[in-house]
Amino acid sequence: MVKFYINSFIKSLDWLIISSLFFISCVGLLGVYSATYSGGISGLFLKQFVYITVGWFVILFLSRLNFRVVLEYAPIIYGINLFLLVLVPFVGKTVYGAKRWIDLGPVNIQPSEFMKFSLLLLSAYALTRITQLWSKEFFMLLLAFAIPSVLVVKQPDLGTTITYLVILLSALFFWGLKLRYFLGLFVLLILSSPLFWLVLKDYQKSRILAVLDPYRDYTGSGYQLIQSIIAVGSGGFLGKGFLQGTQSHLLFLPEKHTDFVFSVIAEEMGFWLGSLLISSFFLLVWRLLSYIPRADIKEEVLFLGTFSSLLLFQVFVNFAMTMGLAPVVGMPLPFVSYGGSSILTFSLLFGLSLSVIEELRSKPINFNG
Repeated sequence: MVKFYINSFIKSLDWLIISSLFFISCVGLLGVYSATYSGGISGLFLKQFVYITVGWFVILFLSRLNFRVVLEYAPIIYGINLFLLVLVPFVGKTVYGAKRWIDLGPVNIQPSEFMKFSLLLLSAYALTRITQLWSKEFFMLLLAFAIPSVLVVKQPDLGTTITYLVILLSALFFWGLKLRYFLGLFVLLILSSPLFWLVLKDYQKSRILAVLDPYRDYTGSGYQLIQSIIAVGSGGFLGKGFLQGTQSHLLFLPEKHTDFVFSVIAEEMGFWLGSLLISSFFLLVWRLLSYIPRADIKEEVLFLGTFSSLLLFQVFVNFAMTMGLAPVVGMPLPFVSYGGSSILTFSLLFGLSLSVIEELRSKPINFNG
């Protein structure tokens, strides 16, 4: 009986997703190990190893649950997460001038990161119950996005707030919102960009200008971009060797174990591993999207499509940032950057995605659905 259950469990998994994600996790651990190395195994690496291990247990556990049963708890999950987010200004821990974390002793949790999961799940729950665009229910959903967005902007964390917008727009796209609304929003954003520029803080403006000319403020806003570009470029095809990166180990590169861990990987292990890492992420996105034609239930389409869009956006921005093609924002690379909240958030998303996929694999492809 046990053997039958194990065999059934193994056959139910999408091994292309599992193997790609496992490869990404291993490369991430190597990157964090090197970035935090100072003559021995660091405490940060051990924490990251625990986060990854717990994350995999979460993925495998959620993959066995019924997606729609979990979906019914979406409003409750959102409410709990919103409560934690409201607590941050009062009991939160300030790091580098930003108050984003709640200190729980040995670990810190970042409610704004978990809110990505809560909003994505809530979108799949709510949009299938909304029949008209301009309705009370639709405006309630917009309010559910607006409240955490305002709270997170004030932390301040503009990067995470933008991911909330990506989740909302992606969910509306897969819900079937007509293209003219997106075009109208794009035109509105272009016309209102001068106003957005005025409300940005000085350091945010400096980060945007640094992309255009990082040497304009070499020791200030452009410093991190310049050091990251040097690290990525100096690795060449084969890299300088594990633990041999000069930009990271000579302390030129800030935030090397979090948002800029890819710079460490590219410098030490070269273009070949960096390109494999990038390819693995895009393979994950393609694989998730490939199941959408099989889905005949709107919740499944919304969840897989929106998650794929979020994953693609966050990966693209992180890679672009480390290569000097995007402003420096708080955008961790899933399963690679150090941080328990990010790892657990994407573990929840991948776990539920595998739950959906298990049901879809037995269905024929519906190209007309």
